[in-house]
Amino acid sequence: MESIYTAYTKLVDDKKYFFVKRFTEYPELKGVPPILESYGMHTDFEKACKIAGVSDPKIKEQLLQSIEENAHHAKIIELNLNINNKRKTN
Repeated sequence: MESIYTAYTKLVDDKKYFFVKRFTEYPELKGVPPILESYGMHTDFEKACKIAGVSDPKIKEQLLQSIEENAHHAKIIELNLNINNKRKTN
């Protein structure tokens, strides 16, 4: 049994929220997906970790680092769509 942690950010009503999740994984059991044990969501990273039950400073540092790394990999794709919903009638 081992714990897995994930963290990411998301804009909600123009505010950046941190999402921290803690999973338990059983590698000895093949085909069993990780089980979500706890999660936290807050505009403050430390509070999101506290809600999720993550207290280890090393884990929090790694999670914050992974959030920052993923932010650099994000792409903005500009779409210009011209949609015309008018129908021709006979």
